[in-house]
Amino acid sequence: MMGLYDPLKVNQPVEIELPGNSKFSYRSRVEEIFRSKLTLAAPLKKGQIVSLSVGTTVEVSYTDQMAIYTFESQVISQNTNTPPTVTLGEPYNLRRTQRRNFVRLDVGLSIVFTQIDDDSKPMGETFSGTTVDLSGGGAMFVCNTLLKHGVILDIAIYFSKNDSVKALGRVVRFTEKPSHTKQKYSVGLEFTVIEESERDKIIRFIFNRQRELRKKGLL
Repeated sequence: MMGLYDPLKVNQPVEIELPGNSKFSYRSRVEEIFRSKLTLAAPLKKGQIVSLSVGTTVEVSYTDQMAIYTFESQVISQNTNTPPTVTLGEPYNLRRTQRRNFVRLDVGLSIVFTQIDDDSKPMGETFSGTTVDLSGGGAMFVCNTLLKHGVILDIAIYFSKNDSVKALGRVVRFTEKPSHTKQKYSVGLEFTVIEESERDKIIRFIFNRQRELRKKGLL
């Protein structure tokens, strides 16, 4: 891929999805790479091996520092020994999206934040708000907390109750909303310190949400 399976590497995390069924998305990793086939760790659901019949079409996605990649392939064998694996044939419908092409996703997620000082120490209590949009480089959110342009926030954005990303960000825009709105202020935040693994979680969340919207004809 780009010479079949390049730039995949052994032990690289991937996601396996049965096309058309976004609820069937499983985390996996690369076990072995051959000239025209690929062996992945068998996907698990609640600790049990997910059975994939020979000929089943799957979609695989993964990221590196430059882009996000997706391709489709067909199951050619599954091994239930230890460790359980699934082997895929040659990839097709290859897609590569540069990180710089990622756009902001309009999405309302819970965000909590604390203003920090120059020594990265909290300056006060923790506040909350709701995102308006999100990207790998920052977010727009609304809140009822008075902030100033240029201040640094320690933030956590929650995809769900037990799944979040953390970062430091600088307020690059701060405006007061019309008086009749529930949230008083609109805040533009640019990430200044964020682990690449955290940024990858954001990018993958956006990618998966956009994929769901495309399947529904909404994007």
